[in-house]
Amino acid sequence: MLRLIYTSVQVPGFDRLAFEQLCEQASRNNRTLGVEGLLLCNGVEFMQCLEGPKEAVASIYKKIVKDSRHSDIRLLVSEVSNAAMFEKWSMVGWGTKPQSVLSGESIAYTLLDHRLYRPWKSLGLGAADLIYEYAKVKAELEKAGEMGLLSKVFDVY
Repeated sequence: MLRLIYTSVQVPGFDRLAFEQLCEQASRNNRTLGVEGLLLCNGVEFMQCLEGPKEAVASIYKKIVKDSRHSDIRLLVSEVSNAAMFEKWSMVGWGTKPQSVLSGESIAYTLLDHRLYRPWKSLGLGAADLIYEYAKVKAELEKAGEMGLLSKVFDVY
């Protein structure tokens, strides 16, 4: 399977509704192609991981590069893997919540928070580490049957 991770800058005016619609559309399209992944949105940038059959992922990425909803696309990782990090997630979108709405219950994610509110493109390859950490969080929460906890920190679509 091919795994791609990239960052990009959202166009001005790309709002929460547009993000929800993008995630729904991507989920439908990816499901038919056997592609899985995660799309992060912080209100300024996107970071996405796509995983699946090489031809399908490459085809989707070519469309992503041409998409007018973002610019400054930076491919961080292109690797072959035997195991999916986001298995059964045809496309899940996580929109980070503003720091002002986070409560004490949300402090559990502090491992990630210092990078969530920095420009992701400024992290370089370190941005890909965020994706790997999200995959670990997903796996641990699934194992514990606690996927609902994600909604305390993220808007999950």
